[in-house]
Amino acid sequence: MIYGTKLLDTDIEIFIAALTKTPVYVWSLDPFGVYYQVNSGFIVKYTPDEVRILSEKDATTTQWYSRETNEFSISF
Repeated sequence: MIYGTKLLDTDIEIFIAALTKTPVYVWSLDPFGVYYQVNSGFIVKYTPDEVRILSEKDATTTQWYSRETNEFSISF
């Protein structure tokens, strides 16, 4: 759990975040088991295995992230 955020665990949560264009944080684990923020942006597309994020920093860049090795969250 990343404090101060709501994890998007299910397909419906990811779908709603994409539909409402809610900013999403992408988190990954470092070698010591600590989460760090990889990217933030908007969900453009998702599959059962990956989520495609349009970066907030550069509105022309998209990146695919594995749902198995990354976590996705929103502020609440």
